Amino acid sequence: MDAAASLALPDAPISPASIAHLLATNSAPEGLESRIASAHLAELEKQAAFLESVMVACADRHADVLRSIRDHKSILSPVRRLPNELLVEIFMVVVRDTYGFDDNVPRPWSQPPWTLARVCRRWTAVALGTSLLWSRVVLHLDLIGLGQGAVTMTELLHQRSGSAPLTVEIHDDRDRETHNVLNAAFTHCERWKHVQLSGLFLSTMNPPIPQIARIHGRLPALTTLKIHAELKDDADILAEFRDIFAVAPNLTAVDAWFHDEDGFLCRPPFGFPWRQLTTLSISFARSEEALPIFPQLSTIVDLRVQVKWADPFPTQNPITLPHLRMLELYSQRAMKPPGYLSLLSCLTAPLLEHLGVHDEADEECILRFITQSGCKLRSFHFFESSMISSEVVLSLVHEMPCLRHLKVSHLDNASDPQPVLLIIQAIHSHWLAVRSTSGVSARLSVCIADNNRPTVDPEVSSLMQKDGLFVEIVRGVWQFDSLVDAKFA
Repeated sequence: MDAAASLALPDAPISPASIAHLLATNSAPEGLESRIASAHLAELEKQAAFLESVMVACADRHADVLRSIRDHKSILSPVRRLPNELLVEIFMVVVRDTYGFDDNVPRPWSQPPWTLARVCRRWTAVALGTSLLWSRVVLHLDLIGLGQGAVTMTELLHQRSGSAPLTVEIHDDRDRETHNVLNAAFTHCERWKHVQLSGLFLSTMNPPIPQIARIHGRLPALTTLKIHAELKDDADILAEFRDIFAVAPNLTAVDAWFHDEDGFLCRPPFGFPWRQLTTLSISFARSEEALPIFPQLSTIVDLRVQVKWADPFPTQNPITLPHLRMLELYSQRAMKPPGYLSLLSCLTAPLLEHLGVHDEADEECILRFITQSGCKLRSFHFFESSMISSEVVLSLVHEMPCLRHLKVSHLDNASDPQPVLLIIQAIHSHWLAVRSTSGVSARLSVCIADNNRPTVDPEVSSLMQKDGLFVEIVRGVWQFDSLVDAKFA
């Protein structure tokens, strides 16, 4: 039916003939004309009220039609045609992006995956039918409170995740002895695959949360462990807690970073299955504390060692790490005491490709390590709080013919930009010689931190890029970006 035909509108208003002539004059109506005009005016007002009500109804109907259009368009939405398998992948990405490490999620039930199960029946079925979607257990003990709700939520996560491996994050910044939700969390520790523990306060006077002892010997699926904590004193923690991570047959990656109340690095109070690890980032108070561990790292591929300071220790025969590809050494304090030794003096790594040194070794030790190892470095990061000689950098680069990425900081003569430009020219010449010898069209990227931040001539920069040399000069001091720690992100 035509939409116009369904509306019975009154005829257009026509003025009565007896008073029509008055509309074109200023004459006053007589008695009869006045009564006719009043009656006609009342009729017009009646029609106006009627039309106004029709317009309101039409506006309401128009809004209804627009809503119906929108609703019916949703029927044709591509989202409805997504197969469940693709919908699951989207859900997984949303959940992963919601819970990042150190993110504060005070009300997790108002976040995915909980919200995904409340959209429609299909989404509910897909969400509840995907066990991996519920396999991430994030517990911020300071935020969730001590109520029963957190326990119920954790138990429901375990139920919905079925037998899927669990990713567990427990964050606690308070000095507490227990938390009721941990009983629920530790009940399923056999399914833990990736674990992050942060902010825990440990000491002999206040051992780690007592419930954590329950996981000892019950970590068959654990592959990755990240634990960052503050030690209240330098004493060993109680024996019942020391070996809780030592029995984990599939654990291959450990990031263990400990510090005291003043922020200085400490040795780990826990033991780990060293001989099976392939990735390790670990802290110590003194370099010597790392020595007993090195011989046990027979399968290590990526290693980062952080020490409070480099200190003297007895010389010993170098330990060969046959599979090591990535090594980073970091000293928290730049000052080196007389007679100190770098941990590089204790190691050889024939397959090493990346070396990062932060205030832990000088150029002589680095060169000796490269020579003894016979490794072909492709990446080298060198940071010194004191000034680095340009000649030192060049001597190091000359011993790295396979180098493809170089980062250096704190070159000498900080008040004069010329040394930076000269070293870039020298690296360019060296790079041309390397390319002509190897016959390979490779690339070398160089990042230099300098307070003056001198500018490389655009034409020179363009020429170097054609030769495969890409140079970046940044102001100040770049942060020591850890490639090993990035593997735990």
